[in-house]
Amino acid sequence: MRLFALAPVLVWFAPLVAQEKVDFARQVMPILVGRCIECHGPDKEKGDLRLDTKAFAFPDEDGTIVPGKPDDSEFLHRVLLPLGDEDIMPAKGEPLSKAQQDVLRQWIAEGADWPATGDQAIAEALEKRRIPKLVFELPALEAGEAQAIEKAMAVLRTRGAVVQRLAADTEAIDVNFSLRRDQVGDAEVRLLAPLAKRLVWLDLSRTAIGDEAVASLRALPELRRLNLANTKVGDGALGSLAALPKLEVLNAYGTGLGDAGLASLAAAASLRTLYAWQTKVTKDGAAKAVATTEGRLTLDLGDYAEARLAAAQQEVAALQAKKQQEAAQQNFVNQKCPVSDAVIDPAYFVEHDGKRIAFCCGKCKAKFEKDPKAYLAKLPK
Repeated sequence: MRLFALAPVLVWFAPLVAQEKVDFARQVMPILVGRCIECHGPDKEKGDLRLDTKAFAFPDEDGTIVPGKPDDSEFLHRVLLPLGDEDIMPAKGEPLSKAQQDVLRQWIAEGADWPATGDQAIAEALEKRRIPKLVFELPALEAGEAQAIEKAMAVLRTRGAVVQRLAADTEAIDVNFSLRRDQVGDAEVRLLAPLAKRLVWLDLSRTAIGDEAVASLRALPELRRLNLANTKVGDGALGSLAALPKLEVLNAYGTGLGDAGLASLAAAASLRTLYAWQTKVTKDGAAKAVATTEGRLTLDLGDYAEARLAAAQQEVAALQAKKQQEAAQQNFVNQKCPVSDAVIDPAYFVEHDGKRIAFCCGKCKAKFEKDPKAYLAKLPK
C-alpha cells in the first residue's frame, strides 16, 4: 500500500459583508409619499389600494404586499413593469429608479417592516405637501352689492377677462386680463370698481393700461396680488400703489418703475415681494429701499435670469458645435437639415443613392424617407 503525502491547500474566503437593513422612515417612506400615495392614499384609492397607513397597506386578506415574499407581491410586480405598460406603478411620471426598486424589493424580502411611528410620520409628511388653504378676511357686503358683483363679473367676461372665485369655499375673486393684451386699457380697469370688496388677485400684464388706470386700482383695497408686468405704467403711479393696504405681491417687470417709486413701495407695510426686472431701478436705489424694510421685502431684480440666459445660449452653441464636429467626421453631404434647415444631429441619417444624409430629428428623417424628391434639391451639389 502506497501512501501519498497531501500538500496543504490554502483556501481563501472573501469576508461576508452584511447588507444593511432597509430603514422604513429614511428609505421607504419617501418613495411612498413622493410617488405612490397621490393615487393610493386618503384622497384617492386607485385599485382599492391605500399605502398611507399600515392597516390599509397590509389588510387581513389578499394584500398586494406580501411580507417576506417580494416575488409574490403584486405591488412590487407593478413597480417593475416596463415603461408604457398600462398597469405600471406609478402611473404618472417616470418609473421608479433602479435604486428605488431595489429598496422596495429588499424591504419586502426583509418582512416589510412598518414601525408604529410610520403612520404618523406619513401623515405629517403629507400635510407638509398639501397646498395651504386660501383664507381671506373680506368685509361684509351691503344690500345689493352681491348682485352688483355678479353683474360686473359678467360684464368683465364679455370684455375677454378670465373671472373666477379662487375656491368653492371663498368669495374672493381673481381677474385676469393678460390674454387680451393691447385690447385692454384704462376703461376696462374702471369696470372693476363693483368688485372692490372681493377682488384679491388681478393680472393686467401686457395690457395697454397707463398711469390713469392706477387711480382705479387704488380703489381696490382688498388686492393682495397685482401683476402689471410689461405695461406703460410709470414710476410715480406705481409708487402710489403703496396706498393699497393689503397688497403683498406686485409684479412691475418691464414697467417704468424707478428708484423714487421703489422707495414709496418699500414703505408699504403689507408688501412682501416686488418683481422689478428690466425697470429703471438702480442697484443703489434697490439696496437703499430694501434696507429700510429690515428684511420684510424681497426685491427680485432678475440678475440671475441674465446669467442663466447667457449660460443657456453657451450650452446651445456648444451642443451645435459638437453636432457639427461629429457630422464632419461621418462624411455627411450636408450640415443643415434638408427638411427644416436646422443644424443636423448625427443620430438621424439615411443612406440615399450612395450619400449619407443627416437630419435634425426623427420627424424630419421620416418626412424625407416618405418623399425624398421633395428635399433632394436642398442638398449640396
